Amino acid sequence: MARVIAVIAAILLALAFAGYLYYSGKEYTVRISEAEIQRNLTEGLPLSKSYLSIFELTLDNPRVELLADSGRIAAGMDLTLRIKAVDDRRKINGSVDISGLPQYVPAKGEFYLEDLKIDRLSLEGLPDKQAERTRMVIEAALAEYYRRHPIYKLKATNIRQVMAKLALRRVSVDGDELVVVLGI
Repeated sequence: MARVIAVIAAILLALAFAGYLYYSGKEYTVRISEAEIQRNLTEGLPLSKSYLSIFELTLDNPRVELLADSGRIAAGMDLTLRIKAVDDRRKINGSVDISGLPQYVPAKGEFYLEDLKIDRLSLEGLPDKQAERTRMVIEAALAEYYRRHPIYKLKATNIRQVMAKLALRRVSVDGDELVVVLGI
């Protein structure tokens, strides 16, 4: 019995080594459309969360645009902000547009948005005295959302994508597609 297990282990090891040699040095290109990124970001929305005990923020309706000139991904969302004050429970609607760079996490085979920058923030009827704290809350909420929600996951059922998980070679934007080149 021990011999059979040792032979099976040796065969599996040989197959893994042969696969490594076959894929070693090869590149695998994944083309991710804006629509696919948007579908991934839509999962789990709308999302509501309280911050600092006085702000309740709801994120919904994500938008995505790939920016070829900068390699960044522009993403926008509609938001609803409820400010809980002693004498007031105000509801403010608006939208936010951010941009970020795709970041690859090899251990998970996932791409996230990092280096986020708010490009535009529009909130209808927000009092000036609450603008700075509100902006900080929205920045924190977006950073948390994009840290937890990948824009793309490599498919575990695709052997080439599984083998290519190990190294990101380059990322670029081509038209309305994010082009990711992976390799071993």
